Amino acid sequence: MKFINRILSNGLAMLFLLLLVVMPTNIWASDLEDDKAMAELEDLLEVDFHELAEITLTTASKKKQNLKDAPAAAYVISNEEIRRSGMKSIPELLRMVPGLDVARINNSTWAISSRGFNAQYSNKLLVLMDGRTIYSPLFAGVFWDVQDVMIDNIERIEVIRGSGGSLWGANAVNGVINIITKNSADTQKGLVSIGVGSVERLHGAARYGGKVGEKSTFRLYAKKFDRNSFDLASGSDANDGWSSQRGGFRADLNISTNDTLTVQGDIYQMEHDASTSIKNGGNLHISWDRVLSDTSDLSLQLYYDRNVRTENEERDTFDWDFQHRFSPKDKHEIIWGLGYRITKDDMTNNSTSSWIPSSANDETFSMFVQDEISMVEDKLKLTIGTKVEHNDYTGMEYQPNARALWYIDPKQSMWVATSRAIRSPARVDRDFHLNTMTGATTAITISGNSEIKSEILQAYEVGYRAKPNNRLFFDVSAFYNKYDDVVSYEDSTSFSGGVLSIAQVFDNKLSATTYGVETAVDWQVNKKWKLRASHTWLKMNMELDADSTDTTISASNGDIPQNQFQVRSYFDLRDDLEFDTSVYYVDKISNSDIPSYIRLDVRLGWTPKKNIVVSLTGHNLLDDSHLEFISTAVTSSEIPRSILAQIDWNF
Repeated sequence: MKFINRILSNGLAMLFLLLLVVMPTNIWASDLEDDKAMAELEDLLEVDFHELAEITLTTASKKKQNLKDAPAAAYVISNEEIRRSGMKSIPELLRMVPGLDVARINNSTWAISSRGFNAQYSNKLLVLMDGRTIYSPLFAGVFWDVQDVMIDNIERIEVIRGSGGSLWGANAVNGVINIITKNSADTQKGLVSIGVGSVERLHGAARYGGKVGEKSTFRLYAKKFDRNSFDLASGSDANDGWSSQRGGFRADLNISTNDTLTVQGDIYQMEHDASTSIKNGGNLHISWDRVLSDTSDLSLQLYYDRNVRTENEERDTFDWDFQHRFSPKDKHEIIWGLGYRITKDDMTNNSTSSWIPSSANDETFSMFVQDEISMVEDKLKLTIGTKVEHNDYTGMEYQPNARALWYIDPKQSMWVATSRAIRSPARVDRDFHLNTMTGATTAITISGNSEIKSEILQAYEVGYRAKPNNRLFFDVSAFYNKYDDVVSYEDSTSFSGGVLSIAQVFDNKLSATTYGVETAVDWQVNKKWKLRASHTWLKMNMELDADSTDTTISASNGDIPQNQFQVRSYFDLRDDLEFDTSVYYVDKISNSDIPSYIRLDVRLGWTPKKNIVVSLTGHNLLDDSHLEFISTAVTSSEIPRSILAQIDWNF
């Protein structure tokens, strides 16, 4: 039976590849008249870079702006791309972003980073949900299994590669991801989505939106999924299947002409096949925005989050953030703000691992200011600013930043930047202790260090954007990063009573450099066909201090793919039929002995009626399964080929 399935699956993969090549070629010829019409229109219009690349984002400068005006390596995954990807999780959607390293470890665990240092608990990439921080203070990274929303509720995903510390604070070292959900006014009436597949055994979501009075709106949603287990490299069951249920609401209230209030919240629960542990939690997020004038506004954001992982952690977090934007002079636009965050945890200790103390309160106070200066009107802008933070571990920290944006001519621009960012210590760096035996003769001890310092980055970046015509857009960025005081794992050994004792203590005896180039191209081939392509080249070098005893760095120095390449095709066969394909190439990971792989995803979407969409999506179609990442914390499994059939009904 497995042999027959393999033949059928490989046959489908070859068929999809053939369609990818043949269909657009055939229809290219039939669309020559459309091409000529578009070309004639371009001849009539003067192509102006200032009116192009009009993708809106807020993460780069903490204000609404177009991509062309962002002096940073920015990328936006649009709502349309999200819908046409067929992806059902946020980590999988992030594969679209150039410069991100996204590797699935097993069914519920991912390693995601930007510009190096990828690991299950990557701690140099800040992740936000509608502007609220969702990283875990336990290890300064993200539990990706918890970060789940109804995919249809996502408006866009903004990704800033490179340091964002001067605006967003500690841990925005190598980048910022901001997942932005739709205003409830854009999700009115009802939606039901049901899918079944080989991995996604069941996927269901429902949403309903309505009005409160004449000017305010709301939505309610609920979703559930049940995912099948993967296999180990040996072929045995990895027992890593899991299920989740989640619900929530959002209300957008227009209090007055100048004031809007947004209130939203979520609750969730998930279970894993391999254990009896249950993860559950919820959050409440309130934001108020007031427009003072065309050049001035302010906002206040409050949120509370509770997260329970029954195997070891209960955490409560409260955060508030205030921001004010104004223009004191014609050539200046200033944004400043204040923030406060407190998080309380209760950890469960056992015979092998412990947290000392078992319960802790951590506070962070912050202030930032940024000034965007128009040096030459419509030609040259300079942005300078800094964030000042005080945390309970290392005290006061400073993260300055300077960026310049030059509009070379109406079709192209260039930007340069230098910045300093820090990764402040997490609980695991200072308070974690592990004591275990390997066999009967080897004892292993891992201990945190109360004297651990913040990791420091000094970053240098340059970028270039061009839109030579209305169909083609280029975006290239290059960077050089220098890291100091990176956490190392210092070893010492002793032998007594026939037992070998290996002790490992966290310290700051590692430095590193990373450098690379990230390229993205958008090409509107014709009215029915759009291509997006990107390439990432990355090099990373680590060096230990002369007195370091760390033995792990040589093994992790090559744990990144040097090259990544992707091409995504969005093609309208007819007004009611979509054919979308994505091809990803990921280079080998040398020291983990993970070979390179090519991933093919294909989606066919049919709209038989205006309010109904039926789709069939295949992921990883070129092979039965492949390994993407090896973690020392959890069991790594093979990522399989998968098929998902789905129907969406709007009413």
